[in-house]
Amino acid sequence: MSIRELGYVVVGSTDNAKWRQFATEVLGLMAEDAPDGRLHLKMDARRFRFLILPAAEDGLIASGWEVQDQIAYRTARETLASKGVEITDGSAEDAAIRYVQEFFTFADPSGNKHEVYWGPISDFARFQSPIGVSGFVTEGMGLGHVVLPAPFAFEETHKFWTEVAEFGLSDILKISMLPGMPPLRIQFYHCNPRQHSLALAEMPSPANCIHVMIEVDSIDEVGRALDRVAQYQVPVVMSLGRHVNDDMISFYIVTPGNFALEYGWGGVVKDWTNHQVFETTTPSHWGHRLGG
Repeated sequence: MSIRELGYVVVGSTDNAKWRQFATEVLGLMAEDAPDGRLHLKMDARRFRFLILPAAEDGLIASGWEVQDQIAYRTARETLASKGVEITDGSAEDAAIRYVQEFFTFADPSGNKHEVYWGPISDFARFQSPIGVSGFVTEGMGLGHVVLPAPFAFEETHKFWTEVAEFGLSDILKISMLPGMPPLRIQFYHCNPRQHSLALAEMPSPANCIHVMIEVDSIDEVGRALDRVAQYQVPVVMSLGRHVNDDMISFYIVTPGNFALEYGWGGVVKDWTNHQVFETTTPSHWGHRLGG
């Protein structure tokens, strides 16, 4: 399918004010009000990377995946249709809301909703953090990564993403979340030099998402963000730590969308020609303690 990156996420919100404060004062993103109660959260030259829509419930609505051009878009659509995947073409009005030329939607075998699009539209205005965050790592790799629930159709969903969507398997994690609990699988997938843009977790999520990751360009920005987390008393999901698979130094906090957000620095940039897929039984070299 030639997907290039995770271009945006669409999030449903019952209270945009909470997202605005969280994004601008804790994360350091720019926020822009849009018509009909929408909110754009900007982290680079793109118009937005988080599209917040008014909704009856908080949670992830869809992950937006970018392809190179219209030819790649049509090929992706034809590929999914040939595999019996139900596709819904986005309207011109909804494409305008997303600032793209065209998009279509589909669900993977675990029911996670996705959008494929081409031709992002932006004025490419410079990112200027309202609290002075120096920048986010997005160029050529997208907004970051998303970890999605796959509690009941894990193998089928894995095959979809590797055989149909043609993502590469990066690594495998098997971990017991509680003493005596059977290990759960979390598998990580790539579509560009970022170690993973997608992961599947063998666990449910009422918010339709386990977590979204964004990466800053300095370890100091991680430290400053931790200070803001303490200042605003944001609930911490996992403390500062360093992951085994992508070397990311990060922490996890609760978002207004009821899923977690990983805020990190230092993710490895991969040359996949020399990569060896591996399995680990621990997620982190150090840190990442539950509850902080």
